[in-house]
Amino acid sequence: MRGMLAGERPTAAGHRYHARGVINNPPPAQSRLPILIGGGGERVTLKLVARYGDANNVGGGIENVKRKERILREHCGAVGRDEREIERTVGIGRVLVRDSRDEARRVMAAQMEGNGGSRSGSDPAVGTPEDLVELMAPYAAIGYRHLIVDLVGPFDEETLARLAREVLPKLQAAS
Repeated sequence: MRGMLAGERPTAAGHRYHARGVINNPPPAQSRLPILIGGGGERVTLKLVARYGDANNVGGGIENVKRKERILREHCGAVGRDEREIERTVGIGRVLVRDSRDEARRVMAAQMEGNGGSRSGSDPAVGTPEDLVELMAPYAAIGYRHLIVDLVGPFDEETLARLAREVLPKLQAAS
């Protein structure tokens, strides 16, 4: 990937893929395009992050993220990489902010029904701004500055506004 983005024509062969003389045309606008590797596979993916990644995205709750963080640091040590060079991001999942938990749950249920009854892969983060700060603060405390949230379409302007106006400042003040 790095060679392709740098204008070279790399060739690679792996267990699941083969690529010969790969080009990236047009080239990226940035002189060095950062590579974000999403996933927390402990034996392969996090080793790739340690060696090549500029950023890593994991999820699955705070205890899982702490575990992946520890393993990523071990892999960085093994390849001689300063783990501080790698930006950390975390997937929070679906979020919805309202004045009360009951109202948030009701609005989320209506949104999900409006989307064909789709279900979240994990428990949605629904509740008051304080509830979301409580849920997100542990990630900020371990150095995760980019928290990625999912929004159910049609996008909920109230949630977006309240995340920016009420949740984010409290997270920034706490970290």
